[in-house]
Amino acid sequence: MDKKQGARGAGKAASTGKAEKPTADTDVDAVTELEGRFADDEGAEPDEAAEVDGVVDDIVEPAVMGDDAAADDDSAEPEIADRVPETLDAEENGVSEAEAEAGIAALVEAERALEAEEAAVAEAEEAEELEEPDDDVVEELEAVEELEVVEAPAAPAAPATKPARKSKAPVRKLAVLGSPIDHSKSPALHRAAYEALGLNWEYGTADVTGDGLADFIAGLGHEWRGLSLTMPLKQSVIPLLDEIDRVAEQTGAANTVLFDDGVTRGFNTDVSGIVRALAAAGLESARFVHILGGGATAASALVAAAELGAERVDVYARSLGRSVWLEPLAHELGLMIRIRPTSQADRSLDIPDLVISTLPGGVTTDALYTDSTRRRALLLDVSYDPWPSVLGAAWQAVGGRVVSGLAMLAHQALLQARIFVTGDPLQALDHEETVLAVMLEAVGIDETGAPLE
Repeated sequence: MDKKQGARGAGKAASTGKAEKPTADTDVDAVTELEGRFADDEGAEPDEAAEVDGVVDDIVEPAVMGDDAAADDDSAEPEIADRVPETLDAEENGVSEAEAEAGIAALVEAERALEAEEAAVAEAEEAEELEEPDDDVVEELEAVEELEVVEAPAAPAAPATKPARKSKAPVRKLAVLGSPIDHSKSPALHRAAYEALGLNWEYGTADVTGDGLADFIAGLGHEWRGLSLTMPLKQSVIPLLDEIDRVAEQTGAANTVLFDDGVTRGFNTDVSGIVRALAAAGLESARFVHILGGGATAASALVAAAELGAERVDVYARSLGRSVWLEPLAHELGLMIRIRPTSQADRSLDIPDLVISTLPGGVTTDALYTDSTRRRALLLDVSYDPWPSVLGAAWQAVGGRVVSGLAMLAHQALLQARIFVTGDPLQALDHEETVLAVMLEAVGIDETGAPLE
């Protein structure tokens, strides 16, 4: 059937008012239109492809089935390739074989494109599933990791590192000066004190005479903190000091030198050393006092007597002319004083409460005390080497009370340590009772000044 016949058919249908069945021409035109739509929609998503597929089905199915061959709703729809050839028969529908084949090819191509799109979507979903393993696999992997952690051998402990040492404070230097000096117990006392205080300080000795004292002090470096002085330097040092304390000014003698930020300061700790040593031995007051000797230590003994509440002091010296300088000091202190030769000691009927000997160690004396005086008066002999001294042995022979010069030395050294550490003889040290105990032990005496057994 040619195009004219198709046109007459269409006119006949219009005149009768009846709809005619779709023809092959109609199908071909629809397929051509679909080919164009597929060309425009090559990048369409799966949902859009499905919509196009539905349109194709709507167009082709009526031509295939016809009025008498509609498929049952429950039956499977035949494949496109199987049903199109039967429907598009050239002789029944007036379509050429070439046109029918072209339509079939277009439908097959559309179907392949749809299948390719569906395959791509499926492949993408599969890849996503591979990236995200299911929960069972994840749980299994976590369990294996936990097992590995538990069973893994513990790593060897890192060797303990020693804490970084704190940098030590600069070493401070100290020394006791005198001549002779080898017998001095000051190094033992001071070293024990600074060790107890945790100070890295050095304390030594130096044999220095009065003539060489100025040069010795001038040659000291900034590391020097102070000096302890013994005879014959206690009076020689006064002109070399920038400042002196009240007791050093009273006695005219300093046994302690402090180098304090460029200022050379002098102190006298002998007076308090005497008072503290006597208090430790049980003597806290004395009305009448004898002093043997007329030097610098005798002046400290005179001030100590005043602090103990003395009213009278008798001084016995080998040279009266060298001891007269003590009279003004006694008067300043409010004391009655008599200066006599040592040979006249204990010629009075009054027995003193206290006898203080400032004579150098090993020196013999012609001072003779009766047994009654030796039993009743307490003897403090500032000399400790050799021990017991001549007087000490005489007191001990009758059962008298004797305090060694080591006790005085220890207590005055404690006050020196206060000065060297704090700069103030009145400022107590940290744990001072412990410090004093180790100092006393270092020189072999107990808290009362008695020798340790």
